Amino acid sequence: MAFNGFSEETYRFFMELRYNNNKEFFHANEDRYRKFVRTPMTELVKELLPTMLAIDPGMDTRMMTIVSRMNRDTRFSKNKLPYRDHMWFGTRDIGKSVSECYVLYAEISPEGYGYGMGMWDGNREIMNPLRERILAKPNEFLELVNDKRLDRFIMTGDSYKKDKIKDAPEELKPYLNLKSIGFTYSSPMLKRTFTHEFKDEIEQAFIDLSQLYRFIKGL
Repeated sequence: MAFNGFSEETYRFFMELRYNNNKEFFHANEDRYRKFVRTPMTELVKELLPTMLAIDPGMDTRMMTIVSRMNRDTRFSKNKLPYRDHMWFGTRDIGKSVSECYVLYAEISPEGYGYGMGMWDGNREIMNPLRERILAKPNEFLELVNDKRLDRFIMTGDSYKKDKIKDAPEELKPYLNLKSIGFTYSSPMLKRTFTHEFKDEIEQAFIDLSQLYRFIKGL
């Protein structure tokens, strides 16, 4: 099969699940889920995989580790609804969980779609070596992070209240003080996800992000 886009049925399923978030509804509509949600998302990832591997050869290529499940882990959450009302994929390193990794990702929901790269919350194992690389190669980092091709992305990440490295150059402190760092793009234009061009859009975004991604990961 090939990725030919998502459809109105994809988002209709999400909306109906949002208002019928229970096992009875999901099981009764599992065929719809597989046809309009999981299958096209899996085909999308398969087509993007060669580009993602060229960016990061160390990523896990198993679909079960990249494509999200609909089931929510409710063990430690006050929200006990069993299913997500959206779908995403995210890369991870071999042998690691998503929460341990710097990832490329894309997501769809009834409100819109998005893609980019980032991490779950603060991650010292990623951020501490990154700060060392920024200090060692400040010009290279600033050139990458200010690349005009990344203008459509929003940089995300909470900052420490105090400088992590007090004597660092001022132009580097906004990055050195981050607890995490991500770059995200989002759009409410769901019709863009209805054709194969959606894959092309994500692929170009990952290519545009690739050099900064590799710097952040130390590749």
